[in-house]
Amino acid sequence: MAQYNKYTSDFKHNVLQKYRHGIYGCGFRSLAKRFKIKGGDKLIMSWYAQWNGTVESLEPKSAGGRLRAMTKDQVTHYILNFVDEMNMQYKPVSYKMVYSRQECGIESKTAKELTIRDTGDRYWHDIAKFRRRLQRLANDRLIFIDETAVYCNMYPRRTLVVSGNQHLILVEKPSAYSQRYDFIGAINGSQSIAYIVLTPDDRKAKGIEGIRKHVVNDWITNTLGPAINALNIDNMYLICDRSRAHHKENMMNALKKVKCKSVLDIYFMPTASAKYVSPLDNPLWHSIKEVIRSHHPITTNNLPTLLSETFLSLSKNEIANAFRKCAITYGVDVVHDKPC
Repeated sequence: MAQYNKYTSDFKHNVLQKYRHGIYGCGFRSLAKRFKIKGGDKLIMSWYAQWNGTVESLEPKSAGGRLRAMTKDQVTHYILNFVDEMNMQYKPVSYKMVYSRQECGIESKTAKELTIRDTGDRYWHDIAKFRRRLQRLANDRLIFIDETAVYCNMYPRRTLVVSGNQHLILVEKPSAYSQRYDFIGAINGSQSIAYIVLTPDDRKAKGIEGIRKHVVNDWITNTLGPAINALNIDNMYLICDRSRAHHKENMMNALKKVKCKSVLDIYFMPTASAKYVSPLDNPLWHSIKEVIRSHHPITTNNLPTLLSETFLSLSKNEIANAFRKCAITYGVDVVHDKPC
């Protein structure tokens, strides 16, 4: 509307005096063309509705309320005096509110990680029940699959450089330190069965940011299923966590595509229990990453090869020890309920 306020009240009055209702060439549209009024006939109609025959009736009227620009006295009265008065007040600091990160008594909404002290007896009962089920099955009939990630900025122990001032992983560009290599592995009670490494280039080619359902299903069809068939072991069970990438029906269909009939069912571990139940999640992934750290300096070219070789070189004793730490060794009667 600012562009229409340039018309003075005298100009509006002269235009409206030329208006004749029902006479050709004297209507609102004709007057807008004759006087080249931006806004057209609708703007002249608004003037006509405001006009009572005098110039004063066409003067712009204030919308009311306080003016946008305040005088110095108004600034002092409404703002500065109020600020000084508030600063003079004494109000003790509630350190409990500070420590709990509360503002005005409202707690901030943050994601809360499930920890041991936050879980109840039901959580540990579910873990114990799941362990008892696995303890009644031979370890070679249990196939665990899990995902992990290795970053190029993984540091040996507590420093980014090792003795001799050599970085853990040598890269050509500084941005390559943030690159992530996703790894999926599968083991049974005595050996490593199958794996896949997703490099940053692989994820870019597939248009994904991480491991998704179709990636897991394709890996089962192309790699894991044939590897299970080669074991010649009947009545096996696939065990995994409740990740979004794991869908039971899709995974079973992927096994059926390669005629893998030895897998009877897929067991999902209780929520947030993988580090207590899965031999891959905690013991083996930790040892694999420690081996990778010991091979400094590493380049981004040989990191996928090192990952696969380290995983395939897991010995039977290492895997059996990981099963023992998770209390799922065949025949044992220890469930390791809630830790002390």
